[in-house]
Parts: sequence; C-alpha cells; structure tokens
Amino acid sequence: MQTPQGPFDVAPRVEAIEVPLAVGPLLNSLRGAVDPVVLESGQDVAGTGTWHVLAACPCGHATIRGPRWVHALNGRVTEGDAADGVDPLTRVEQWWQSWSTTDGLPEELAAIGAPFAGGAIGYFGYELGAYCEDGASRPTGRRLDLTQASPFAADIFEAIPDLQLYLYDEVLLIERETGAGYFVHRGRAGVESRRWWEQAAAAESADESKIRPVESASVSLSDADYLAAVGEVRSLIAEGAVYEVNLTRCHRFDGGPSAWQLFQRLRAAQPVPYGALLPWSPVAVVSASPECFLRRRGRDVETRPIKGTAPRTGDASRDEEAKHLLLASEKERAELAMIIDVERNDLGRVCDVGSVVVVEEAALEPYATVFHTVATVRGRLPERCTPFELLRATFPGGSITGAPKIAAMEAIRRFETCPRRAYTGSIGWIAPDGDLDLSIAIRTALRCGDTTLFAVGGAVTWDSVPQRELEELGDKGRAVFRAIGVAPDS
Repeated sequence: MQTPQGPFDVAPRVEAIEVPLAVGPLLNSLRGAVDPVVLESGQDVAGTGTWHVLAACPCGHATIRGPRWVHALNGRVTEGDAADGVDPLTRVEQWWQSWSTTDGLPEELAAIGAPFAGGAIGYFGYELGAYCEDGASRPTGRRLDLTQASPFAADIFEAIPDLQLYLYDEVLLIERETGAGYFVHRGRAGVESRRWWEQAAAAESADESKIRPVESASVSLSDADYLAAVGEVRSLIAEGAVYEVNLTRCHRFDGGPSAWQLFQRLRAAQPVPYGALLPWSPVAVVSASPECFLRRRGRDVETRPIKGTAPRTGDASRDEEAKHLLLASEKERAELAMIIDVERNDLGRVCDVGSVVVVEEAALEPYATVFHTVATVRGRLPERCTPFELLRATFPGGSITGAPKIAAMEAIRRFETCPRRAYTGSIGWIAPDGDLDLSIAIRTALRCGDTTLFAVGGAVTWDSVPQRELEELGDKGRAVFRAIGVAPDS
C-alpha cells in the first residue's frame, strides 16, 4: 500500500503580494476563514519581532487533554491515551515526524530573512511539564506530578486542552516594517478559493459599541491569600528547599470583550514581539508576550528569559529613575541570575558540550507599562536533535517556574489553586525541518464562551516584600486588565 503524500513533501510556492499588507485591516477577513491564527510581531526586540504569520484552513491538528491525545493528518484521525504505555507528548512527536522533512526554507524566503514556510502553530500548556521534567530521569528519582484539582473556575479549566496545534501548509507572511507580503503554499486542491486576504476590508480597531461590559469578576487567590503564599514560599527558601518560585494567581471575568476584540485592543495598547491570537474551540488564546522561550534556526538555539520588572509611568524623569533602580537592584539581578543558571543547565542537557554561553546577562527592555531585564543564552544542538527532544530538556521555561526547577514546580502546585494550561506554557510555531519560535505565554488570556481567564505572577525570593510582590502583579497585568475593561485608562 502506498503511503499518502505528506503536506510538506511538495515543494513550497512563494507568491509575492503586490500591495503592502498590515495585520489590522486583515483581521475581519481572517475571522471568516477556517481555524485561523495570527502571530504578530508588533515590536522588534533583538531580532525577535520582524515577521507576522497569519494562516487558516489547516490540513491537520493535534490535541492533548490529560492522558488523552488525538491527531489528524491527510484526513486520518488517530487517538488514544497514556494507558497504552506511551505518553501523549511522544504521540504528538510521532505526528510531527509523520510530516517532518529535512528540506529547509525555499531560497526566496531565506534571501529575505523570512523564518517560516508552514508547519504546526499553537500552544504547549504548562502542565505538559510533567512529561518533560520527569524526575524518573533525574538523580533524585522523583516523578513530577502537576495534576491540579481546581476549586477555582473548574468548569472552565476542565474543558481547556493541555496542547493544541494546527498544521498549516498555507501561510501569509508579512514583513513588519515594509508590509511586504508573501503567500506560501504547496498547491493543495482548492487553494485558489482560500485566498482569504483578498477580501480584506475591515476596521483596524475593535468596535467599542459591541463590546460587552464585564458582568462579574473573581480571583483564585485573594490579596490576603496571595500575601500569605508569598510568606510561605519565603519559609521554604529559609529551609533551603527552593531559591525562587514564580507564584501566580488567576482572574475570572464573565462578559467582557471577545477574543478578537481583546486581541485588537491589546495590539493597539501594548506592542510586543510575540503577539498571538488563537481563536479556536474550545478555548481561544490571546497573548501579548514580550518573552522568547526558544528560537531555533538549524543547530543554533537561543532563549531570552525575563526576570526583573519596574513600572513604567510615561513620565520621563520617573521612568529614568525606574530604569536605574531596576538595573541597580540586587534582588532583581539575583532573580535573573538564578534563572540564567536554570536555562544554562536545561540547554546543557541537550546541546553540544561546551556550546552553551550567556551572551547577555541583563539587557533593559521597555514595554507599554513596565521595564524588564532580559538575559540571552545560546547553545549549539546536535545534528539530529528533534524539536521535542529540545522541549523535553527545557520546558517549561525557568523564568515562570523558579529554581531549582522541579522543587519550584512542586511549590507552585502546592500554593496555586488552579491549573495554568496555556498560561506560562509556550505559543508559536514548529517547522517541518525542526526550526521553531516559541514564546513564554505570559500576558496571556484564555477565552472560553463568555468567560475570560487571565493569570499574572511574579518571582518570589528571600528578599521579596510581600506587598511589593502584590503590586507588581498589577504593574505586569495593567495593559491586559485595561483591554478587558476592568482597569482605568490612566
């Protein structure tokens, strides 16, 4: 029996679009397409925000929910659960292998620096860390359990998959600065009828008159509970059990803007290198992340952990003082230094010996409501390292767990009262040749039906002042809270 031809066995065709394109005017046309997605680079930071990727009409998909998995390709659906002895993430890796190829980018795209010609786009949820940070392979032999009963928003969290990827063999690429557009496809039957952008005629901003107000709000940890949890984490640090824990809490809002409206509000208010709209079912994901988790090109891999935050007010003198204090803060620099060590160790598990280097220890980056300090760590992968081998060595990112990593994740499970799912996982793309670009899914909201879940967190260390940690949550989440409609504009 002849094996069906995979979607990437056909050489890609690259069509230049004659007129400049912009993401905003395309959104309503994309909304009418099948299973659309937007990865928008609204701000270029260290080369991470150069290209927008828009796509629709996927030719396959993969989903993990708890122990169960399902994936589809060429119309063939396969599903099962971990009871068969193989974990769900391995099943998704097998799905990737079924359409992977050693072919790199077409020359036309390589020549202009475009990084992506189709592949899987979606999110990896935080709880998949149980399949990556498996203590069975660690010196302690401890197995990591991230299952989390959720007394908070249980009806919503139970419906949210741990992983959701769609496979796109037709993508529209837009260069951020020039608006130059390129349609990349493989000639799948009916492609001419799926040129959705040619019907683009939409207002760029959200229609404010059609946005529902927030009708009710609740939070997974009250202010008092969060302050108490910070104190308990500090006690663990005093005992030597951990050095740093990223502690978060989740807000639930019933009513409020749709996923599309929220994305349009956020892209206008807070440009970031890793904006994303995944308006799928049963959950739509809207992200305005500044943070690069993994960026792989060939054998070269890079991570850029963020750790260190100061509020940005818009007042020039106060902002200059905030930047100075952030760079001079021993606490903030210590937070980043500990996470640099985590990332070096994680990359060292899979990269060539001696190839992992810290390129930059603490660069200061400005965003709409905060300043961050960011490090850059790079390494060199072996010849045939798959993207899933890289993920198993590094996921989830150390900046949203803490240090030591497994102990911090166990503390997170103890003190947080609901799962994280896509939040603090990763969003982005994986190409057929193994290249990838994944963000850390912070500043990320999940929209299920008429409900929005938005979580925000920060690093707790011995030097943490509980009240200041609580205030930092407001600084980090301010732009998203405004976009949802529950914070003042000033």
